[in-house]
Amino acid sequence: MPVRPRVSMGIEVEFFAICKPGYRITRKIVQPHEQVTEKGERFTVDESVGTEYDSMVFHTVRQALFLLKSGLRKFILKHYRYSKEPEIVSIAFLGGWRDRFAGSHFHIARGASGIQRRQASRLAEHIHDHIPFLIALCANSPVWRGRITKYASNRLLLGGEEYCYVTERGTFDRDHYKEISYNYALKSKPPTLELRVCDSNIPEYLCSALVILKAITLACLKGKRASNTCSHENYLSARESAAKQGVKATLTWKDRKVSVPEYIDLFFGYYRKETEEMDIPDELFDVFKLLKLGFNGAEIVRRSCQSLRRTHPNAWKIYFGKKYTLAIEQLLNGETLEVFARQLGVRLPDTEEVKLG
Repeated sequence: MPVRPRVSMGIEVEFFAICKPGYRITRKIVQPHEQVTEKGERFTVDESVGTEYDSMVFHTVRQALFLLKSGLRKFILKHYRYSKEPEIVSIAFLGGWRDRFAGSHFHIARGASGIQRRQASRLAEHIHDHIPFLIALCANSPVWRGRITKYASNRLLLGGEEYCYVTERGTFDRDHYKEISYNYALKSKPPTLELRVCDSNIPEYLCSALVILKAITLACLKGKRASNTCSHENYLSARESAAKQGVKATLTWKDRKVSVPEYIDLFFGYYRKETEEMDIPDELFDVFKLLKLGFNGAEIVRRSCQSLRRTHPNAWKIYFGKKYTLAIEQLLNGETLEVFARQLGVRLPDTEEVKLG
């Protein structure tokens, strides 16, 4: 029996804090006590938004979902390392809110030894034209500078040229601020392939992105052809549409324009064997089903904010902060996206009859 390639994954997660008085969403730094840190994870300070969590290494998406929630839950403990800041009440997994952005960076490698540059370059070619789909999946910044916008990923539209600028398929180097790049080995970690385009910092969306990246990686390591290649012009069009429209985007599959639901079916159809090899939790299948029904993180946040603005026109941000505090704590404590959305005043559709592939 052939040995399955071992894929290792990690995520860097940036996010905001919710502070009293006023349940304001801020860039205040939140750090748990050092005693709760587990081997392989780091609680760091990001130069842009403030707080960042660097995960331990994952080998399965089920492990990733469990350990990511466990790690992020440490940030909502009542006792912080900086105890002089008792006003902090929770954390906010939003891609945008104030005048800075929070995002997530994915790292892919092969086991403990990482991934060599030539192999990473080949893998980057397999991943590249799926980037617009990952943007639509993880879009989570409909609010920018306290305004509800019509866009799904303001982070990418307004900060993309600085933090994750466009690459062409086949061009690959270690430029840290490209949307996809090669990270050489450091003392603390092996060389990895890094992807920087995603807004979402909600575990269910992050781990759904890992499903996509791991399926592509498994296929690439087995010598399978890249599933989706398109012209750079069509790539740019799909990328912009994903950032602006999110779940309503027009994407491209082999230079054919398709909707997000069509893209999901094409992807799961092509990578059926790879996804069957993975132990994918039902919660992550639900993320893709909800995407087919028109819901991602950006849509949930926008609908919640719009509803609260109608009922509390002068204080909707305070009410959102209150609701979000409870919603995110419940999500990290094991509740579902359905419960998370309901706490924010958004009812998600039933996914029972939705099929993938």
